[in-house]
Amino acid sequence: MAFAITHDLLRFHRTEGEVFQRVKLMERENIEARNVVALWMWLESMGFPNMVHRAKNASADVFRRLLFEAEAILDCLRQGNPGIRDPITLRFFYANRDVAIRSIVAVLDGVGRVIFNDDLVKAARDSDAGHKLEPSLAAALRTPYVHMMEPTHQDYRSMLVTFSPGRRPNAEAITNYFVGRWGICLESVDLDLDPGLGQRQGPVPTYGRVVFTTPHISPYC
Repeated sequence: MAFAITHDLLRFHRTEGEVFQRVKLMERENIEARNVVALWMWLESMGFPNMVHRAKNASADVFRRLLFEAEAILDCLRQGNPGIRDPITLRFFYANRDVAIRSIVAVLDGVGRVIFNDDLVKAARDSDAGHKLEPSLAAALRTPYVHMMEPTHQDYRSMLVTFSPGRRPNAEAITNYFVGRWGICLESVDLDLDPGLGQRQGPVPTYGRVVFTTPHISPYC
């Protein structure tokens, strides 16, 4: 079975990469820009046509409004409430919050690892223009796409959880909570951490660590 190479994937998603760069020109950080484009890609899969192409071809004013709208949706997903700015629109995303988060994370963990990588995007553009690349970048473009999906170090996929004394759930209950919302998203649950972490006057809470399968879930918790 032949796998698509990284360069082919970058060519196929060239428009998404260009929109990603345009969002960053609006003084957004990489993580903010990729979340916005991933949201638009998910909306296309939900039947909202040509979201990414519309953003690419939009005037500066329209693009700004599209960006603000996308950020309002992402805020709604993170906060877990529909907000008040446009409740009719945001209520849809609030009602489908878990599906939206899973879908956006799937984009970021899949093609997003390639098409939102500035070094790979620039290397593909230079290669298509006939420029000679550094050997490491040339090799990266020839790498089958599936080989780019190496897991992120668990330090970037972890979240510290705390419990009041006497209210400590077991690992199974914690796992069921997250899996019930976002599917198979946990690598491990560790409730045997040093209780002296962050110790202060008064009762000492119980600490634990949740390790997700992806670094993109924790911002929505």
